[in-house]
Amino acid sequence: MTKLSKILNIVLYVLLAVTIALAGLFYFGGEIEGAAYKTPVYTESILNWAIALVIFAAAISIIAEIIALVLRPKSAIRSLISIVGLAIIVLVAYSLGDATALVLPGYDGPDNVPSMLMLADTFLYSMYFLFGIAIAAILYTEVSRLFR
Repeated sequence: MTKLSKILNIVLYVLLAVTIALAGLFYFGGEIEGAAYKTPVYTESILNWAIALVIFAAAISIIAEIIALVLRPKSAIRSLISIVGLAIIVLVAYSLGDATALVLPGYDGPDNVPSMLMLADTFLYSMYFLFGIAIAAILYTEVSRLFR
């Protein structure tokens, strides 16, 4: 093992330990008294941790892509095609979104507004498309191996 892989393994285990600890607090940490629905006490903490992990993963992905473009400029075409494909998926997902306010009895929070609803729909549809593409790629890979 190289020094970098040892450091990355340690970082991975630390992130996993924090995630497991927060999940334990979320599931077994109790509920908010007087809430209309069962609401765990540590909901905000686990959501903030998930946001931090997504931002960290996105930043690492972007930095790695920039480094790859600098080191291998000829591979830039593949990267640009991937970015354009992802942008098309997001645009299609956005066009499928619905900004109609939801009727939620007992909820007067700030998130039932058209902009947040469109953002949520865009994320959901994007994940559905990407999940479907991943399943199709797995199936294609396995079926194509049968004919080799």
